Amino acid sequence: MMKNILLLILTISFFVIMSVQAQDKGGRWQFENNGFDTADWDNLEDSGILLGDATYSSEEPAEGDSYLWLDTLYTKNYFRIDDSADLDFADEDIGISAWIYPIVINDVHYFVIKGDQFSVPITTNYSLRISKSKRLEFLVRDSTRAKKVSSSFTIPVNQWTFVAVFYDYDAAKVYMWNSAISTPIDTLDFNISFFSNDDPLSIGSWYRSDPDNPSIKDFKGRIDDVRISGSIGNIIPETTNIDHLKGPSEFNLKQNYPNPFNPVTVISWHLAVGSHVELAVYNVLGKKVTTLISEKQSAGAHHVEWDAGGFASGVYYYQLRTSAGFIQTKKLILLK
Repeated sequence: MMKNILLLILTISFFVIMSVQAQDKGGRWQFENNGFDTADWDNLEDSGILLGDATYSSEEPAEGDSYLWLDTLYTKNYFRIDDSADLDFADEDIGISAWIYPIVINDVHYFVIKGDQFSVPITTNYSLRISKSKRLEFLVRDSTRAKKVSSSFTIPVNQWTFVAVFYDYDAAKVYMWNSAISTPIDTLDFNISFFSNDDPLSIGSWYRSDPDNPSIKDFKGRIDDVRISGSIGNIIPETTNIDHLKGPSEFNLKQNYPNPFNPVTVISWHLAVGSHVELAVYNVLGKKVTTLISEKQSAGAHHVEWDAGGFASGVYYYQLRTSAGFIQTKKLILLK
């Protein structure tokens, strides 16, 4: 009996260590949850805040149930995430992707940028922006000038478009996408050294540490599902989400956040139709340890908090089952 218990402890410890060590940097912001970082590949919970008149909205179909809305009637409105080591990249691979819906393109418009326009010298760790010619641009900036690479495709207005960039640093190549598929539209030479900074990450504008003029080159429109990672698999989704752009119409179990957690985490899901739902948690041996939800629910978005204060540290799995036949399982990690 004691031998089996020790084996179980060693197995759980192995999975916890491997899961933590395998994690990448970056983050994911879906805007259904007040700015939480929902990435399951990063080390830190890099949550953000709304600035100015930026809001969350769900009036227009998006990648999920809500998006970041930056109205054309206002300026200096954006979403800001404070600096952390999880968001800093230096001479290494980096990928960025997002769903965007620009309403107007009449200037250079930044929609993802790690940097401060007001600093001296100006430094930009990385950024994605739309040029005046409506092309997607990936940009880094050292103490002297900006280095950029531009897409062959243009960004349309008044419609959702998936955009992504991956800088393979060792190969000196930048890959660009304008749809959520595995094959890039552009493969471009880019051999630029870049380094981290202490500035915030801004979504929807270029941050300035000037209280009288806190941002410039604002993006106007809708932004959703922003992803940053050093792994290409984390920024190109497994599905295109095109159906979501016609309105949330699928079953979907989302990754819990935060993850790892101690001791409270949030689990969210979406139901395409009303169904009886069971959400249960299992240990690494496949034994059910608790049932969080067992009830009939209407179509739409749902969530529940799990307070695991009475459970031991380790790897667990949560599974959603519906009477409509949908079953999905995801992993979570409790670290105390």
